[in-house]
Amino acid sequence: MQRRGFLKFALGGTVGLVASPAIWTTLYDLAYWTQNWGWIPRLQNGEDLSIATVSKLDGTPLKVRVVGGRVTRTSGNKDNAYSKGGLTPLAASEAHLLYSESRIKRPLKRGPDGGYAYTSWEDAQNILKEKTQAANGSLAFLSADSSSSLNDVYSAFTKENGSEDFFFMPSDEQAANLAWRALGGNDRIGYDIANSDCILAVGANFLDSWGSVAHNRAVFNETHPNAEDASQSVYYAGAMQNNTAVVADLWLPVKTGTEETFLGAILSELVKTQALADESLTSLASRYSLDEAGKVCGTNIDSMKQLVSALKNASRPLVFAGTTDGQSLGTGVHMLAIAINAVLGRINQDGGIVSLPAGEPLLPSAQSLNDIFERNFVSFCMQVASGSKKAPKLLFINEANPVYALSKDVQVKECLAKIDYKVCFASHFSETCAECDLVLPVAQGLERFDDVFTPYGSGNINWTLAKPVTEPHYQARPLGELLIALADELGQDLGVRDIPALLEKRANSLHINFKEYLESGDTYQEAFHDFSVPMLNFMPLHSKQAKAPVSDIALLTYTNATAGNPSTGIPPYANRTITDYQLAENGLCVAQINKATAQKLGFANGDKAMLETQNGKMPVVIKFYEGIMSDVIAVMAGLGHTEFDRFSVNKGNNILALTQIDMEAGSDLPVWLSSISVVKG
Repeated sequence: MQRRGFLKFALGGTVGLVASPAIWTTLYDLAYWTQNWGWIPRLQNGEDLSIATVSKLDGTPLKVRVVGGRVTRTSGNKDNAYSKGGLTPLAASEAHLLYSESRIKRPLKRGPDGGYAYTSWEDAQNILKEKTQAANGSLAFLSADSSSSLNDVYSAFTKENGSEDFFFMPSDEQAANLAWRALGGNDRIGYDIANSDCILAVGANFLDSWGSVAHNRAVFNETHPNAEDASQSVYYAGAMQNNTAVVADLWLPVKTGTEETFLGAILSELVKTQALADESLTSLASRYSLDEAGKVCGTNIDSMKQLVSALKNASRPLVFAGTTDGQSLGTGVHMLAIAINAVLGRINQDGGIVSLPAGEPLLPSAQSLNDIFERNFVSFCMQVASGSKKAPKLLFINEANPVYALSKDVQVKECLAKIDYKVCFASHFSETCAECDLVLPVAQGLERFDDVFTPYGSGNINWTLAKPVTEPHYQARPLGELLIALADELGQDLGVRDIPALLEKRANSLHINFKEYLESGDTYQEAFHDFSVPMLNFMPLHSKQAKAPVSDIALLTYTNATAGNPSTGIPPYANRTITDYQLAENGLCVAQINKATAQKLGFANGDKAMLETQNGKMPVVIKFYEGIMSDVIAVMAGLGHTEFDRFSVNKGNNILALTQIDMEAGSDLPVWLSSISVVKG
């Protein structure tokens, strides 16, 4: 070949090569995939395991996929008879939360300048020992999880150090149990949802955010088979058409703050057709009527009559009350719900309200659950803040976030300011962490031994064991083990050597094999069998007064199950599940109202408005939703964080801080008020 011919050949080949898409695709792929992009999927090498455990965020039994020691996914446990494979959004987020940017990586100690600096665990443990000794009995302890047997360690540690000031965060559970015991009920109150054929849930969104959600959904699926008649009817009474109301046989709109009036009217109608020996109950029922409820609650009278008929005709009806965001209604609402069950003959019966053993404390110095419920953290804060109660020298806070979750009326910050030294044990840096002097990273539920023992809303005794599926990340340590070691340093014997030994005590108390449940991850269930009916005394109800809203417009706060809780913040990437009906594009919270309310107030869809209470103001965007009853405005709780990470901060405002509370006469429990003013913003 001549030189000219070679050049022509080479040039033609080059042109053809350049014109061909193959080379450019290859070069593009080479350039694209050889870059060190952080989001490129990486193959996780190592042993592939599926480990059964339970979520410590909401008690959902889990199967956790672990590859090479790294948690890659959480899914429902189909082998678990309690949940039957159900998975809640919060439990699904646990794998992401392990690696969240908001995790506390090392102990943090506040310095003289008010800022935090990393310190060693050795230094942190010395501080804990020194401060506990210096407190000399002036100690208080707040815990967020009432279902854990580890509370026996925490409360025993508090007692061994000279104090009984051990508290839980305020909740429906505390209010319901105090109501139950005030009327003469034994042990703890339970709700046998699985065996009921007709349920009335007042405010309790039990298929989304109340009770054992995974179990409740499994029951609903069983009782509502596809293409077949349902064996259980569901009635939901509340101000918003939420996930429970949507699938209910009937949604009864009830204005926020009028739940007592609504339940009283139902009681009144039932008593009319019952011959009752309890004259106090008959006298109580005479205070209420359907006509009054129709006016005060905004509920259709014919719908209430339909509900009463369904309850009377059901074989195993069940009535219970609660809130959409876990805040307390006080004891009065729960007492009325118990009274309705009593009139229907549904106390300690299959499918009714049942008395569940609280379980004896596992350690000599541990405090009983009922004794703990008698104490009120809200009253504690308000009394310390006002000076009517002496502030403790030392406060321990375990995975609770009262600074964010409680109303400004509770004066949490003012209370904390009066306490000499505050220690926060947490996995994620929260608003409460920011107010404490020492912040210690603790192991999450997937990194430690723990359990879920008969969580609130259960209808039987049940127990699920949590075991570590991975090593604690960063420098996190299990709090239970830390306090046992600290007690030993202080010369105290709590009565247990480590947390597995404590959990084995729980298994022994239930007469079951600890190792069997450790390996299987199954939920132990003990069928309800106490059919003795307690002698209930309804006289305490006579001191309760139904309260109508003090304003024309009532506020409803609700939760989005995918948006975490006050102790986790919004889980990584879960903010994508927050809709534009909850958070507007401009970063403001959305206030949902129906068109009738909007017309009454003079708002158009998309208008800006200002919500006002005595605790401040909050800008919102108005959006129409016909699943909200008239004269009610609904705002999502769980937004407005100032701590955690980029998934949580700068996302709206915290509606919980704006809410107001009143202290219920008799129980001295907080009652969250629904009063709100709405003006154009």
